[in-house]
Amino acid sequence: MNEIKTAYFTNEALAKFVSAQGKQVSKIICHLWQNNNNPAEPFEIIDNVQLLFSDNQKLTISCNEEGNGLDVVDYNFDESKKELNLMFDGKIKLFAVDASNTKMWADVIGEKLNLIKVTKQDEYYKADSIVLQFNNELREISISPLDGLIIDFYEE
Repeated sequence: MNEIKTAYFTNEALAKFVSAQGKQVSKIICHLWQNNNNPAEPFEIIDNVQLLFSDNQKLTISCNEEGNGLDVVDYNFDESKKELNLMFDGKIKLFAVDASNTKMWADVIGEKLNLIKVTKQDEYYKADSIVLQFNNELREISISPLDGLIIDFYEE
């Protein structure tokens, strides 16, 4: 039986979290994969969420390469769209959706990202989920092997 290996954030990812803290959020973009393998039942997953800040810095949170945790990535939408089209013969489409006005994100636009909380295990930081703290608003981002990123309101 295969055991799922615990994923941890790299020092580079943690540094990017720290550099994003204190910045004002100007926009939220979600990149969605739409699988049209079965045209009668297409389904979508959130591939990544990108926080854009007023100083033009971006923080893109996605799945890691192994698919067992989160990571901070440098993301190029146009390149990713071309790669997916070639790899899956057009059956998986990639969309960029401005989620800034959605119920999930509208209350944090214009707010500062005060803190990114991660779970520490021994001397490492688990990549299973993060909590984004914007003043009184909290959002959790986690990962599901079959459903991509899961974004939800968070209450302590």
